[in-house]
Amino acid sequence: MIVSASRRCDIPAHYMDWMMSRIEAGYCLSRNPFNPRLSARVPLAPPELSCIVFWTRDPGKLAARARELASRGIPFYAQVTVTGLPRALEPGLPGLSDVIDGFSALADAIGTELVVWRFDPIFVSRNLEAKSRRRDFENLAAALEGRTTRVVVSLLDEYSGTRARLERALFPGAVFAGPRGGGGSSGGSVGGSSGGYSAPTLSAPPAPYPALLTDLAAIAASRGMEIRSCAESFDLVPYGIRPGACIDPELVASAIGRPFAGAVDPGQRRDCRCARGVDIGAYGSCPAGCAYCYANRGRGRLLHPQAEDESLAPAPRAAGGAGAGSSAVP
Repeated sequence: MIVSASRRCDIPAHYMDWMMSRIEAGYCLSRNPFNPRLSARVPLAPPELSCIVFWTRDPGKLAARARELASRGIPFYAQVTVTGLPRALEPGLPGLSDVIDGFSALADAIGTELVVWRFDPIFVSRNLEAKSRRRDFENLAAALEGRTTRVVVSLLDEYSGTRARLERALFPGAVFAGPRGGGGSSGGSVGGSSGGYSAPTLSAPPAPYPALLTDLAAIAASRGMEIRSCAESFDLVPYGIRPGACIDPELVASAIGRPFAGAVDPGQRRDCRCARGVDIGAYGSCPAGCAYCYANRGRGRLLHPQAEDESLAPAPRAAGGAGAGSSAVP
């Protein structure tokens, strides 16, 4: 089994102690995000566990525990999001220099091929022009050169509340690749565990994305990085970007040191190519408060640990009352 930690919240940044305690226990519980009364036992130790895929915006704590993870025989790789976006859009993140230092430490610990840079999401709006996004990417690519071999990009899709949060952050007029309620290119909606939006009707991304993506692909190549896309309905190959998978059997094989074949996960949105995995963690539990995040239900809050809990999810509501344990759960 592949465990994803996590698309739902930034576990390495905010819950790394909890994660290590659950690895020591050999399992955690993952609550169903649509019915919190249902939970599944998720193995966190070999042989049931094949690999952990960590997702984070602050890799320093993960880097600090890399040796301990190795000593426990836990194969893993990491997706590290570094965008260079203004603080108003990412109010809860550490300083950029700290993130890059953590990225470098993680690459030193596990190898450059197992630390993937995510420049995600890409969007433009009033007060955020395409030329500034190109400049940010160029600067970050220079800072991360030699520390990773792959960069993943995706265009901003509109989920419930995204537009309003961007406007409150003073970045109105965002150009969404997948506007909410815009109609599907194949007549269907895109859903899955990440929430729903309608796939774009256009055969190519709206302007100014084609020119911007072409520039980003050229910059990545000049810095020795392969550039891949994440769950895009558009064919980005004409711009120099091949489709990718974030939970990638090739990366899993590199992490575990042997061949690995993984079927595509049917529970993800339509254009996702990720191998089947199990997400742990809880939506709404990340305090970073990124304005564009589909898992952001208002400003997230840190959930306080309770010793008897093995999961990382909001406690179910008691019948007829307020939350049975509103501070639960790591």
